[in-house]
Amino acid sequence: MKKALRNIVLFTLFFSLIVLVSFAKHEQEKTLVRNVIVSIDITQGDPFMDQNDIRDLVYSRQDTLMGKPLSSLHLEEVEKLLEEQTAVKSAEVYTGHNGDVHLEITLKKVIARIKPDSTSGFYVDDNGGTMEWTSKYSPRVLLVTGHLSQYNRFLKDTLVNKDVINHTKLINDVYAFAEYVRKDSFWRSQIGQVYINEKGDAVLVPLLGREEFIFGELTNYKKKLRKIKRYYDEIAPKMGWNKYQEVNVKFERQIVCK
Repeated sequence: MKKALRNIVLFTLFFSLIVLVSFAKHEQEKTLVRNVIVSIDITQGDPFMDQNDIRDLVYSRQDTLMGKPLSSLHLEEVEKLLEEQTAVKSAEVYTGHNGDVHLEITLKKVIARIKPDSTSGFYVDDNGGTMEWTSKYSPRVLLVTGHLSQYNRFLKDTLVNKDVINHTKLINDVYAFAEYVRKDSFWRSQIGQVYINEKGDAVLVPLLGREEFIFGELTNYKKKLRKIKRYYDEIAPKMGWNKYQEVNVKFERQIVCK
């Protein structure tokens, strides 16, 4: 008898739960969009887009969401649209029971800009990816210019000559070098630009001083930077600041000053 009573109670609770879920789903289908709430994580990424940019993008591609039934929304399409934007690192779109639609955005953090002479160039982000340059926001990051297609001049690739964004060797080396520099307070405040000369060598242009440092490729950068630091600490104070215009650190165990 007790077992039968318990089964009846469990069945009643289960049936009631189904009714409540069905009712809630029915009510949600009738709920209209009341607010579109855009949240951008300001602790990560660079402000290449703001809340108005996000709303304008969604409204222009998906029509205005306001006043539409929640059941009619294609949130996966909105989320895909946001994630397709070059400045967006990730996006999450979901609805609340009160008619709010939430757009949660994380933007990319860039660490370097690669700029050919003829174009605005592109950024390298902190994951090693690339994104188009935009005039919306100009972060102070390592600038890489010059004869970019000549970098690693032994690489024979017609795609690189047509568009330097295909130069994966350059992009990967810039990423590793820029990531190291930005995490070091001394080098972050000292190195202003990397110029690729006609020979394909990277030349570091400091923010202070007249010297230019011939670096070769942007590899083995820790050893090469230690040699530049030695120049600052030992050679320049002894021989005189700004005496040399060129300091070559690309060769193993050598510092050649001219």
